[in-house]
Amino acid sequence: MAETVFTVNVPLRWGDMDAYGHVNNVTMMRILEEARIAVFGLPPSAGEPVGASPLIPLFEALHPGTQALVVENWVKYRAQLAYRGEDARVEVRVVKVSPATITVSYELFDAVTGEHCVSGSTTLAFFHAPTQTLVRLSKEQRSMLSEYVAAP
Repeated sequence: MAETVFTVNVPLRWGDMDAYGHVNNVTMMRILEEARIAVFGLPPSAGEPVGASPLIPLFEALHPGTQALVVENWVKYRAQLAYRGEDARVEVRVVKVSPATITVSYELFDAVTGEHCVSGSTTLAFFHAPTQTLVRLSKEQRSMLSEYVAAP
């Protein structure tokens, strides 16, 4: 089974730039979050969906009131990303699926130079707010997600 790589272009804003003329390191986490939302869409409790259908429809299969909570973020800054008014290119992969969590990885590139600027990952867990309980992914949800994960 081949892994699936989703390429997402995330717009950069003028305000993302810091005093050194490059995109601020803290802003990188927002860019990675935007790439993740482009792939998975909005979690059911995050308001009204907008735009195109998600590339991976996991959140559409969760019960209303379920939240996708970030339980871990990891980031490695490899190079500065200069603000150029061009979108950042982010490659998004599902790298691990467990009964209670999923882990997504990111590789962020300068769209102009192609330079690899950031590597990162996020682990998400699911929480049903009305009942205050953690949600385990169903066998069907894990199976659907496993189609996107690289074979070991």
